[in-house]
Amino acid sequence: MTSPVVAVTVDGTLLTCKGAIARLEQTFSALPSGSVARVVVNDVPNRIDVRGWADRKGHRIVQDVRRGGAFELLIAKGGRPSDPGAPGGVISSP
Repeated sequence: MTSPVVAVTVDGTLLTCKGAIARLEQTFSALPSGSVARVVVNDVPNRIDVRGWADRKGHRIVQDVRRGGAFELLIAKGGRPSDPGAPGGVISSP
C-alpha cells in the first residue's frame, strides 16, 4: 500500500480547538477535492474536534496516529465521512 501524497500540513499544535479548525477550514477551501492534508495537534480535545469537523464536512480520515506528544491526522478532502472500522480510522501509537 502506498502512502497518500500530502498537499499541505496544518500545524495546530499551538492553537486552541477553534484556531486549529479555522486554519484547517481556510486551508482546505483552497484545495481541490481528493487532496490530502496533514494536520498536527497536541491534545485529545483538538484531535476530537478535527475528526468531528472532517465528519461534518464530508471529508475522510485517512490516518490518525499518535507520534510522541502529538496527533497526526491525514484528511482527504471530500468523500465519505470517516469510518472507525476502516484502515486508519482508529488511533494507533508507535
